[in-house]
Amino acid sequence: MTYVLKKGGKKQAFSGAKIRSSVEKAAKDAKVPAMKRKILIREVAEPVIRLFKKKRSIKATVLRKSILGRLDRKLKKVSTCWRRYEKKKRKKRKKKR
Repeated sequence: MTYVLKKGGKKQAFSGAKIRSSVEKAAKDAKVPAMKRKILIREVAEPVIRLFKKKRSIKATVLRKSILGRLDRKLKKVSTCWRRYEKKKRKKRKKKR
């Protein structure tokens, strides 16, 4: 089983479904047509899932960089939406503290 090592030191089971879902949501937010989203998932998410499933553990930051790097090369507007979402999420966390 593969584990993702989170920033705070927590371990979480690796989930290919989460990666597919994240790419799908970012592509949807970037207004990418459904057919092109499926292709994007096949060309970006699936290779990442196959690569990291073979490993024992992986840092979340490495996983993120791998996905965003591939998205940057394939469809920049999707990676931009992903980063925008992360920025909003960080702001919400800061407000809660």
